[in-house]
Amino acid sequence: MKSLNTMSNHAPKTEWLAAFFEKGNEFFSEHNLGPEQISFFKRLLKDAGLAEKNQVTPFFDLISSLGWDTDTSLGLILLNLVFVNPQVEWYVANLDIGRLYARKEAEEMLIASDVKPPVAKSICGAFKRLTETAFGTILRWGFVTEEGDLVRTKCSVSDPRVVLYGLFKFAEKCNEYKEFTLATLLNDSIDRDGISPTRIFGLDRDDTTPILLGLSAKYPELITASFTHDLEKITLADDKTSQDVLDLFKGDTANG
Repeated sequence: MKSLNTMSNHAPKTEWLAAFFEKGNEFFSEHNLGPEQISFFKRLLKDAGLAEKNQVTPFFDLISSLGWDTDTSLGLILLNLVFVNPQVEWYVANLDIGRLYARKEAEEMLIASDVKPPVAKSICGAFKRLTETAFGTILRWGFVTEEGDLVRTKCSVSDPRVVLYGLFKFAEKCNEYKEFTLATLLNDSIDRDGISPTRIFGLDRDDTTPILLGLSAKYPELITASFTHDLEKITLADDKTSQDVLDLFKGDTANG
């Protein structure tokens, strides 16, 4: 099993993210982070698809143009992290939306997954740090109560294209299986490699149905969704990828 401990006690802070998006490539030579802090932050940026080998990526350029601290950008970044970073994946796969997990309970869940107790403490501490950034304050991905309970919440996703990106990422992780039903999408008990965007963002059937129908009407070259009394069918275009969805955002700009 991949190590779940990808952040140690150095989960990102808002000021790190702000400095990174402000400076771009220059950030890697002009930061004030300690050796361990920058090492773990680079890992997170790599897993998010934002930087590699001290160079920003085209995905960074896109996110910068959209404004990094918008729910749209944060939703896209979160999707990348869930599909690459085992620690973020663990939060999403194991913490149900709206349920309070006492810190001790969350740590015991991790220990049951063969994580050592000190590491379990770090992983729970990192969740708190993450929710104190824009992932918690703007995307509303989760929070930690004054008593220390971990809570994952329904995200604020205002742009349906974020969900479409998640659907393609999900399909690509599940052996390119691009045809499914809404029931399958919403069923978290199915053993599969990918995590559904409905699970990641906390969307239920009532949230998801209009999103899918709207996407199908606007982007028929990417997705078709049909819902009748006896049939729910969602089909993603065989010749399209998650990158094609990102291309839809090109031309959008921050505050525009």
